[in-house]
Amino acid sequence: MPAAVKILALALALIGSSVTLHALERWKIQYLYDEPGANFDIRDLACPSAQRCVAAGVITDRKERQQGEVVVSSDGGRHWSQYDVKEHPVSLFFLNDTLGWMVTDRGLWSTVEGGRSWTKLENRKGILRTHFLDANHGYIAGTASLFAETLDGGKTWTARQEAHATAPNARAVNFDSITFLDAHGIVVGEIDASLAGADAVYPFVASEIDPKRKHIIILETFDSGKTWMTRSIPFDAGLARLAISKQGFVLSVLVYSDPKGPLASAVFQTTLGQPNSRLIFGERDRAVTDVAIFDDESGLLTAVEPPGNSPQVPIPGKLKILRSRNLKVWQEMDVDYRALAQEAMISAPDARHIWVATDTGAILGLTDAN
Repeated sequence: MPAAVKILALALALIGSSVTLHALERWKIQYLYDEPGANFDIRDLACPSAQRCVAAGVITDRKERQQGEVVVSSDGGRHWSQYDVKEHPVSLFFLNDTLGWMVTDRGLWSTVEGGRSWTKLENRKGILRTHFLDANHGYIAGTASLFAETLDGGKTWTARQEAHATAPNARAVNFDSITFLDAHGIVVGEIDASLAGADAVYPFVASEIDPKRKHIIILETFDSGKTWMTRSIPFDAGLARLAISKQGFVLSVLVYSDPKGPLASAVFQTTLGQPNSRLIFGERDRAVTDVAIFDDESGLLTAVEPPGNSPQVPIPGKLKILRSRNLKVWQEMDVDYRALAQEAMISAPDARHIWVATDTGAILGLTDAN
């Protein structure tokens, strides 16, 4: 066989094997809470490494009694341990395999044991998110313009004045997202027009608050929080998720409330420093709930296909997971048929180790079908 033919045959064999391996990948349920008459509403998922994964949420039993719960895996999702917690978890953040923080309905907790035990740091209602840059330097954000900083690991907190400067009525702004990539951080909040008042004028809003439109408040830093810039963007949708890439752009998941609108949700790509955004995913019959971007510029998103004709139907639908190698073409992946959800979230230390959790008590891992 001529050398050129051998090379061509080898190339075709390699292409065929890669396609076969891709086809064998599937999302398999690794943990499922299936207590009869009860539901485990997983509210956040944090997987800081290929081995460690922590999920937190609230179990509601058939008598409507609620219990805060945390589940932990230390072997890549093969085994899970379940722990009761005293309050109702809201969100998680982990700095590494052992050190993490949990926001609850009544405060902030920390763990140095990878989620197996927790210590109360802060008694405060209204916290929605936390993010730590190191063991001492961190932020909390939440309702009523809450945005505060700690430099001593959470022993004391100082309110950042940039947040209070965004609103004459502090109660009208809720900050529900903190995202950092190295020194670049973005905090996102939304103005509640019903609390703002019909004639409210905000420093960073071009005109009076229009109760028919959403207004997003954005705090942004490029120096780990030493200085913050503030701006506002009028939106006709809610900002559900935000992801910063190392390639210099941001992915945003927008959710539309109009059931008769052309899209249930949409994912936009925005290059930092540029005014325009590019729609990279949007479908009428699928509501995107989360998006992730990896170092190799590939992306992953979770979406729910509702059982009815409207994405606003409050009934769990089929979980869909799609992947893109270039953020242009999205391919649907094989997902365990039992996976139903209204909300699903992604956590991944890298592009090869990825987990997805649902508000119906399931945690899925990416495995080979065989």
